[in-house]
Amino acid sequence: MIFTEYERTDDGPKKMSESDFAFLDRSPRPEIAAVRSFVVQLLEAYPHDGVAEMVARVRSGDDVAFRSAGFELLIYDFLTRLGFKLQPHPVLKNGSERKPDFHVIAPDGSEFYLEASLATEDKGENWSANAMINTALDYLDSTHHPDFFVKIISEGEPTTQPSGKKLQRAVMNWLKSLDYDEVSKNGGELAFINWHHENWHLLVQAMPVKNRNQKPTKRLIGVSSMHSGLVDSSTPIRDKLKEKGQRYGELDLPLLVAVNFSAFNLNPIDEMQALYGQEQFVVNVNDRHAEPELRRAQNGLWFGTSGPRAVRVSGAWLFNDLTFYTAARRKQTVYFNPWAKDPLPDILKQLPHATMTEDFKIQRNSGASLRDIFRLDERWPE
Repeated sequence: MIFTEYERTDDGPKKMSESDFAFLDRSPRPEIAAVRSFVVQLLEAYPHDGVAEMVARVRSGDDVAFRSAGFELLIYDFLTRLGFKLQPHPVLKNGSERKPDFHVIAPDGSEFYLEASLATEDKGENWSANAMINTALDYLDSTHHPDFFVKIISEGEPTTQPSGKKLQRAVMNWLKSLDYDEVSKNGGELAFINWHHENWHLLVQAMPVKNRNQKPTKRLIGVSSMHSGLVDSSTPIRDKLKEKGQRYGELDLPLLVAVNFSAFNLNPIDEMQALYGQEQFVVNVNDRHAEPELRRAQNGLWFGTSGPRAVRVSGAWLFNDLTFYTAARRKQTVYFNPWAKDPLPDILKQLPHATMTEDFKIQRNSGASLRDIFRLDERWPE
């Protein structure tokens, strides 16, 4: 049993500090119930001797473990439905004590190893500070006001836990002092306060409730803007693929590394930069009239200053934020390494994939979608 058997009544939104599993287990909303059923279905299809470990990871309260286990379950079920046979954690013939996630046998008899991993945007975030901020904001959001929501803009980071109680008291006392009609004239733009704890600064803006006769919601925060920073999508993907390619030494079969990149939107340009090198403009300093040329830096996973490299990674299977909730909407691409020591079998070309042509151009091809194979409605989980 993975989910708690009880009558669910708390239909509130996910709290900032609440774990992914805790929300999935407590919400009575029909769409969340559908996701729970989907998870149970995935576990029932997984090899029996590996289910206990998967359940423990999903239930752990660690969001990374939750997403990692979910990614493996989705990949396993997707390939199984396509006729592939997957053995979890196979013993390697090279004597390595480490085990990849799966040994895969394709319907045509070809074989390869599959490693599944997560990667995230590098925004220089301090996750410990984020956790303290989320705890304080959850306390603020646990109350409500009949006339106002609030918009918050967060800047900076605390080094110790801010008091959610003090923050809530300050904001609620301020909201009680406001005149609804006066604030409504300006849409709330002129009604704001600043609150801070150490180097964490919070701007709180009042947002008038449109219909005061409606039953008030159970939350106070209507809009939030948090933790801006520089985003680097290609480097985390490249580094994760490189790490997995070096993990098991010389293998007897091709290695396909699946990376689930946790970001709002992953651009194919970022994927290309991770694998083949970052795009850059090169200027001819000896000819000021010459147009700059667009070239790739020699810093990609598969091509460096000395030519082809990371040849143990036969292919990269890239996903953008694939979760139990997003399985009907997320795209995927298998990139075949043109310099692979052990090339991947062609049967994987039934998936959306990209290959390099003889004139060094990337050719993209469509293939089996997650939504079709999982037989999910395009509005899933609504």
